[in-house]
Amino acid sequence: MENDHIVDLLVKSQFLPFTLLILIFSLALSLNSLLLSEKKEDGTFLLLKRTDLKLNSYFMGVALGIFIIFNLFLILFMFSYKVLIGIDGGAFLRICLFANVTLLCLYPASYILASFFKESKKVVAVLTPITLLLMFSITMPSMFAMIQDQNPHIYYKFLFWNPMMIMNDFTLLELNVVASPWLPTYQYLFILIGISAVLWFAALRMFKIADPD
Repeated sequence: MENDHIVDLLVKSQFLPFTLLILIFSLALSLNSLLLSEKKEDGTFLLLKRTDLKLNSYFMGVALGIFIIFNLFLILFMFSYKVLIGIDGGAFLRICLFANVTLLCLYPASYILASFFKESKKVVAVLTPITLLLMFSITMPSMFAMIQDQNPHIYYKFLFWNPMMIMNDFTLLELNVVASPWLPTYQYLFILIGISAVLWFAALRMFKIADPD
């Protein structure tokens, strides 16, 4: 494409946010849900209860591993986009920090999802359409709005149910695609913390290391 402005807008408004959203969803929800379902299915958790390793230590270790893997991919992708379109150092750090906050807040949802699956093969079948819904319900309206020279915020009142909207809006703000956020950043943080608290409460009530007979 000869128009550099259009290319820059496409990357900033579509490709970069979509990369962040799919990375968060894949590691915060899909990967851990699949892992938990597999371990429930093969009896790993019941085996661990007979060893000196505490289950809480095991879960913390898995969470730390996912956190490290997430940040390795996050930094790699962000550096790639920085080389491609140029991203301010401050915006680079803020986007990475907010992505980590979003990951941590949505992470307990994987335990809720895993509590519904007795077979790990069902995880992929169920989470694939959920992923598509969460991703494209955010990115496609944003693209259509920008093509018509409109602010994507006009669609946000219909997408409040999607927690990925917060990460997308914050990213667009930091990349100067939108002039201001739909809600102040501190309100976004409060919403994420509130979602996380509800998810952790539900996860503690619902997730069992073995399904009842």
